[in-house]
Amino acid sequence: MSGLSFLLNVLVTTAAAAPAPANVTRKVDLNRDLKAPGFVNLYDLDAKAVAKLPVLAQLKAHEINGRWNECLNLSGRVFAIQKDLKGWVGQTWLHCLNKAQEKKTSAGQEDRVLTAIARQWNLFEDGPWATDLWNMWVGQELNYLTAEVAKKNRKVEYRIERLLDNSDKLSREQRSLCYQLLGDFALNSNDYPQAQFLYEEAQSLKDSKYLTEKLEFLAKTRNQTTSSTSTAQIEAIGEDGKLEERIRVSLKQNDLIPALKDTVQLLNQFPSSRAARRLKDKPLEIFNSINDSAVAAKALEEMSEAEASRLLEWAQNLHRRGEWESGLKLAEKSYEKNPSAPTVVSSLWVASRSAHFLGQYDKALDLYSKQIVVANGSDESSEALFRSSLIYYRKQDFTTAAALLERLVQQGKDRYDLNAQYWLVRSLQTFSKERAEKATQALIEKYPFSYYGMRLRAESQAGKLTWPDVAAKDLKLTNSFYLVGTQKKSWDRFVALSAAGWVSEAQTELGDLPAMKEPTLKALLAEKLAQRGQYFTAIRLVNDAMENDPRLRQQQFIKSGYPEVFTTYYQKESDRYGIDTVLLRSLTRQESGFNMKAVSTSNALGLMQMIPPTAQDTAKRLGMKIEIPEDMFRPEINIPMGSFYVSQMLDQFSQNVPFALAAYNAGPYRLKKWINARPEVASAMTEPGSSPEAEVWVDELPWNETSFYVKAILRNTLLYRMIGKESYVVPPILWQDLLTKKAK
Repeated sequence: MSGLSFLLNVLVTTAAAAPAPANVTRKVDLNRDLKAPGFVNLYDLDAKAVAKLPVLAQLKAHEINGRWNECLNLSGRVFAIQKDLKGWVGQTWLHCLNKAQEKKTSAGQEDRVLTAIARQWNLFEDGPWATDLWNMWVGQELNYLTAEVAKKNRKVEYRIERLLDNSDKLSREQRSLCYQLLGDFALNSNDYPQAQFLYEEAQSLKDSKYLTEKLEFLAKTRNQTTSSTSTAQIEAIGEDGKLEERIRVSLKQNDLIPALKDTVQLLNQFPSSRAARRLKDKPLEIFNSINDSAVAAKALEEMSEAEASRLLEWAQNLHRRGEWESGLKLAEKSYEKNPSAPTVVSSLWVASRSAHFLGQYDKALDLYSKQIVVANGSDESSEALFRSSLIYYRKQDFTTAAALLERLVQQGKDRYDLNAQYWLVRSLQTFSKERAEKATQALIEKYPFSYYGMRLRAESQAGKLTWPDVAAKDLKLTNSFYLVGTQKKSWDRFVALSAAGWVSEAQTELGDLPAMKEPTLKALLAEKLAQRGQYFTAIRLVNDAMENDPRLRQQQFIKSGYPEVFTTYYQKESDRYGIDTVLLRSLTRQESGFNMKAVSTSNALGLMQMIPPTAQDTAKRLGMKIEIPEDMFRPEINIPMGSFYVSQMLDQFSQNVPFALAAYNAGPYRLKKWINARPEVASAMTEPGSSPEAEVWVDELPWNETSFYVKAILRNTLLYRMIGKESYVVPPILWQDLLTKKAK
């Protein structure tokens, strides 16, 4: 055999003997892998049914129902047998330990739990649970170590050092506590130099009375003195210093106007001084403390002497607080002082909106017109176009309103497109029926499931709302997709968790799903996820699917995004307050997407998004004892409290559903302040209707989020009414059948 033949033979033989490569990807078949039901709803089970569940489901049921001892006792067993879900089980174990400790029923299990979890240190490094598990464990570990140090148990010293070995994952306060605990050990051993070093390290991260006392003790022990006061650089007393002293004396004597006048003078004459930096907010503080209207007017006069940029800053602050009259005066003054400044757009924005909200329509139109020119092409200019058109609509100058709205529509900005098209339709309806009909059809086709689209479709069909005509009703849905890398483990955990009723944890695992572009796949996945209680993700998927494929705009798909869940809780509150379950569900869908553990950027909690102060007040009124935030994640608590608050908003706003919804979102105080500034808005509340004129206020609201919120919930109510039916006859006042008790 030649050398070349031999080499080829070796290569062929080696290739044949090599193992086949493992599959890098995995194919998921939704119809096979997510068979119905595949989900246990732990919120609708009694104790006997729970006992028959697999242990993973039992554990979550104990946690949900607050059976902390049962949860604590079962957690260790489940933690030991669950290979892939240890991180999630660990979180539940720590939660139940914490609650059992609060009830003083943990019977010394703390060390066992913390040690068992720490043995699985990799759980803190990898997995979707890692950050939360670490934070929960560290909090409990530090509590335990603090108690053990107080007992002078030096056996835990290595555990403190273990934490410091991971100091990059500790907060400053946590690192400070670690150094403090080690300092306590050193002090107990009479190792004063080491104790001082450790206490000083702790103090550099977070000072406390405890550390100060310890360091003072050590100083006295060594016959040293420590200074408890810090050295501060003292400015030379100049004119600014004299003014600041004069301001201090005036404020002490409650001479507010002289104090304000001197403050403005100091800010103008010494804008870069330390005194100016200290006192930059003092004028607003003084103004906000004044209750007498005449004194407040004098204060505004003094404030108006400030330079333009400071005036704008104060005007913006007042505008945010709903002090539109004061904000208008300062914003106008800022504009007058420097009409060519880069900040002129902001000055006009505050001034024009303030005038509008005060019902000073002619002034608002003048300011809006300047804003349109000065800010041409910007969002501020587009907003000025839109708000101007609403004023002209109110003034029944429909041709001018239509002209402005057509300009806005031509800009093609998503933020204003739907609203601009709708009010263009309403304006055209008054003088050009043919153009109005054409514009109506264009809006209905582009936004079929918007509140405005559904309203116009019902009107075009003599008040009967029907489902849109779809060309292909029998669609073949894509039912498979591929997973790669960590997606495979995430999917396996999702399937296991959702089957056992771990809804929130399963939802987190869905965050690792691959990007999907095929709309029919999204629609099918939404249906499967909704069957497993994953309503939040299902809503997002079905919305995306319908937006990208008009063929999916059918009842069979849209119902995945409108679940009828927590029926017992909603029906009970409906019977109590005379509010249809449709309204309560529609609000919940908009607030949280039925995510039981939703937390907003403003710290609103749970299904109906109660902020802690409102939740505490509501609980007090209902005679409930609650723990925040935990109890707000419980449907049986959140739904009754949210429903009560809805009923309160209805009572405060004349049983007018749209106004009550606006108050629920923006807050009743802010909304009342806005309503009281304009009689025409107040009359829309007390004389309810669903005509365009009766609803124009929704798009005039100062808060875009609230405007969208009200319309979204009204849209939700229509779709909930429609699901399961071929059509729905819209009542004259669209929302009047949402209240089952007689309106006041």
